[in-house]
Amino acid sequence: MIERFFTTEQVANILQVHPFTILKFIKEGKLKGIKIGRVYRIKESDVRKFLGEDINVEEPDNSKDSARDDESIDEGGDAGHYYII
Repeated sequence: MIERFFTTEQVANILQVHPFTILKFIKEGKLKGIKIGRVYRIKESDVRKFLGEDINVEEPDNSKDSARDDESIDEGGDAGHYYII
């Protein structure tokens, strides 16, 4: 069976990121890519492998939110609001 190859733009669309991010992943060694002339091509199997390994999502840091709960909130005036005249 013949391996299917994607452009950086196609992989970017699949992953919903900018094509420069794909180039960054290739240069960092996170995603395998083959350089052909001045452009890269990525094997479909390498995209699948990347998705399998890189699918974990970091938990958000809630420590900043808990610090805000302890602070008093100034409800008076226009603090934090900007008006364009």
